[in-house]
Amino acid sequence: MTDLDTALQTFLKRHPEIRIAILYGSLASGRAGFESDLDLAVELDQPLTAGEKMRLIEELSELTGRPVDLIDLHTVGEPLLGQIVKTGRRLKGSDARFAELLKRHLFAVADFLPHQRRILRERRRAWLRK
Repeated sequence: MTDLDTALQTFLKRHPEIRIAILYGSLASGRAGFESDLDLAVELDQPLTAGEKMRLIEELSELTGRPVDLIDLHTVGEPLLGQIVKTGRRLKGSDARFAELLKRHLFAVADFLPHQRRILRERRRAWLRK
């Protein structure tokens, strides 16, 4: 277990109110450099308040020695939710909760994709007319 894994497990043990935690970004993919930040997505029973979020960020930063980008899974949208569920490493949380996040991502993509394609098609037509 790495120092980062130990620090994250310590953090999660201190915060049983966190139902699911997903590490994503360069630290999850093994591409982190010395100055890489810690990208962590979490979900509690309720959305995080600004004060709660700041306290968690400060604690994580102290434990890991890295800048922290903490994302609340209650409020995250696309395309970041897709990046988190596709490339992230789940540190805590049930399969059922992760499946709910994946379903939310898939529904958002299915709803958004036709609009995105239409917008791109219109931009392409406008560009070709120039």
